[in-house]
Amino acid sequence: MNQHGGYRGDRQDMLDFSININPLGMPPRLPYDLEAAIADLGRYPEPDGAAHKKRLAARLGVAPEQLILGNGGIDLIYLYTRSVGRGRPSAAVVVPTFNEYRLALAMNGWDPITLWETGADSDFRIDSDAFTAMVGRTRPDAVFICNPNNPTGMAYSPAFLCGLMDRCDPAIHWFIDESFIDFSAKDSCRDLLAGERRLVLLRSLTKFFGIPGLRLGYALGHPAIIRAMENDQMPWSVNALALAALDTVFDDARFIADSKSYMAKERHRVYMGLERLDGLAVYPSSADFHLCRLESGTAAALNARLNNRGINIRTCEDFTGLGEAYFRIAVKKKADNDRLLAALKEELDRWD
Repeated sequence: MNQHGGYRGDRQDMLDFSININPLGMPPRLPYDLEAAIADLGRYPEPDGAAHKKRLAARLGVAPEQLILGNGGIDLIYLYTRSVGRGRPSAAVVVPTFNEYRLALAMNGWDPITLWETGADSDFRIDSDAFTAMVGRTRPDAVFICNPNNPTGMAYSPAFLCGLMDRCDPAIHWFIDESFIDFSAKDSCRDLLAGERRLVLLRSLTKFFGIPGLRLGYALGHPAIIRAMENDQMPWSVNALALAALDTVFDDARFIADSKSYMAKERHRVYMGLERLDGLAVYPSSADFHLCRLESGTAAALNARLNNRGINIRTCEDFTGLGEAYFRIAVKKKADNDRLLAALKEELDRWD
């Protein structure tokens, strides 16, 4: 099992930087709307959330047949690989990245799965010539890209990704995970849904709106792909409380604007603080976290020392293309970030 999901130890006071959730929490009205929605728990919700899906599609400017709701982003990753993956198809995954793509592909019989590595020397950016040459050579049925990428924070513009697609076989499916796009200055690839591209965009509401325990996400895509996913989806995959949240979270324009503004400023401030630390490299990020690399030693050893201080980080040895020196830290509230920066400085100053 992957290591995502946060600190699992016994300390109740642990400040957990392994969790990359909006530090401002959830929209302030949401708890009250959820409390009111409890009265509806005695009734079945719509099996596919059709009315909520129609309202969300109108908000996003897409057709309802281009949208599917899910029990969080991971649910939709597994649903896509199960419903589209008939007859041992093949895939290419840009790594290092979220491990669930590879696990879902393998579980559902995709073979081969090509892991195409980006490198630290380019801040883990895709080389378009090398990448499209690989796609032309291996001819995968689907390509998986996380944008912004977890754990590197690298993000691409729609124009860059459109360029990749246009240089490859139009029959290829493109699965673009935009779970962290709301934290980024980059635009969504939603406009690329027009036409006949075999494109799926994954959106998780748990990160930006601070509701990982509620499990809520959606995917946008070519109607034929969405239809195939719907045919494989279990009824009532999204519960009544999650459907109620779907109507609430997008209405708070101030929360959305404040979250974007806070993240842009605090992410940069934390980046500058990390860059000043001796013995540490930090990579540019467009998400709500930073990837770091120790110049010596292991992230696990550093985390053990930080745990003694009540701080936890996400070690990255399980990400293909990274290693024991890498770790990821979330951008949290200013005081928490200052505490981490101070602890890192003290530990690295006496690092063997």
